[in-house]
Amino acid sequence: MPDNHTITDEINAVMTDPAASGWIKAALEGALHRDPVDAMNDAEFLLAVLTRRLNNILHQDVLSSQDS
Repeated sequence: MPDNHTITDEINAVMTDPAASGWIKAALEGALHRDPVDAMNDAEFLLAVLTRRLNNILHQDVLSSQDS
């Protein structure tokens, strides 16, 4: 977003964007009612877990294609 927009504008844009998933909207809504430091720490932890999960899936796919 451009620098002249506030974080409130950015949050509102996400929450009203029909292309934004319901999952991300629900997560953002929930995070807004939490301590921001705790919410950020949890978001970073979730990112790390999901990144490892994706890497594991991709690694398995590579191994499976090599076996074929």
